[in-house]
Amino acid sequence: MRLTLHKKKIAALVLVLFACAGLLHISTRRNEDQFLLMAPGPSEKSNISDFQVPIGPPLQMRLTAYRNNLHQPVLNADKFPGHPELVVVVQMRGGPGSGARLRLLAESLRPAGPRANSRLLLVLSMEKPCPEVVDAMLAIDFCRVLPIYFPYSLSFYPEEFPGADPKDCPRDLSKESALQQRCNNAEFPDSHGHYREAPFALDKHHWWWKLHFTWERLREVNGYGGYIVFLEEGSYLLPDWQHMLRLMQKQCKEEGCQLLSLGGTASPDPSPDPEHMEVSGFVAPKHRSAVGIPRELYYQLMGCLAEFCTYDDYNWDWSLQHLSASCLSHPLKVLSARLPRVLNLPSSPEDGECGRTGPCPSTDTASQNLRELVRQLSGRLFPRTAMVASRQQEIRNPPQIKNGGWGDIRDHGLCQSYARL
Repeated sequence: MRLTLHKKKIAALVLVLFACAGLLHISTRRNEDQFLLMAPGPSEKSNISDFQVPIGPPLQMRLTAYRNNLHQPVLNADKFPGHPELVVVVQMRGGPGSGARLRLLAESLRPAGPRANSRLLLVLSMEKPCPEVVDAMLAIDFCRVLPIYFPYSLSFYPEEFPGADPKDCPRDLSKESALQQRCNNAEFPDSHGHYREAPFALDKHHWWWKLHFTWERLREVNGYGGYIVFLEEGSYLLPDWQHMLRLMQKQCKEEGCQLLSLGGTASPDPSPDPEHMEVSGFVAPKHRSAVGIPRELYYQLMGCLAEFCTYDDYNWDWSLQHLSASCLSHPLKVLSARLPRVLNLPSSPEDGECGRTGPCPSTDTASQNLRELVRQLSGRLFPRTAMVASRQQEIRNPPQIKNGGWGDIRDHGLCQSYARL
């Protein structure tokens, strides 16, 4: 009798173990992103042959994106060995016009010369597969280039969260109607009563993921002690941007600031003295386009992870301004160049100019206008010194309103999960 009971208990235990093993296997499959982001062993080496353009069904595209992020292939690594002394990360949307904008960016990077560019690592963080971006990327031969993919973009999740799930609530549906219809996120409209729109939520997700992945997962950045410059697609740099960045880094230490801003405007005012800088608090639209972030600030921002990821604003820059006012021990102090060293491509479709988004049928007009602007400024660039022309007192400057678009708890959870990858 006892033997029979023991046999039954053992059989039940075996069944439970098999069930647990099955669940563990399913969990492992579902968490392929964490598995694929494990760093390869020291014997594994990355090269451009590891790079693949994600194609096929969404799951296959996601796996290809994860493999790229795992192998981290570096173009031109054989030509420019050694650790980088300057890192630039560009957030690329992909799609029509992105390749043309990348070629213009490369055009603006090249004049720094072989000595400076040999120490440069250009990271392209892409949202969607785009053959014209790949062509433009492969044409860059003057510095190292590291392509990565944001693995939670709409391209990889076209009909499920974080993309647009058909069962999600429409933007303008009332909460009462949403609850009646039982759509996915009925309980979680934003502070303006609207439901999430996946394309608008994407930008904040990509920026926060990119910040974490760059500092924590890029092997090329391991041990890097300088500032990382984060640019947006459609940026064009003046020839002395690296020179000015070095001057600003030195001045920033003396001023006790945490963030550098190289500008970001479509039509800069040519009147400011090229060596003049200003110290101020972080202002979202003004300081978002070209920011230099050191590792110390990155760690401080990670300490405000929950605050950033739950703040009801789909814009990362306004969310950052909120952190400056409410979470960080001291408000963000920004050192910015009065004469911007980073320009945003002007948008004028009727003139054939390339803006920051959308198609770009021709770069001729944009290139001519930008070259003319550089020619006009050429005699005033490369200042010997840099000086602070104005200082703003340290103040907390909270956003006056929340722009919304970020009330869905799924966005909150995904945003916070990046720190665990």
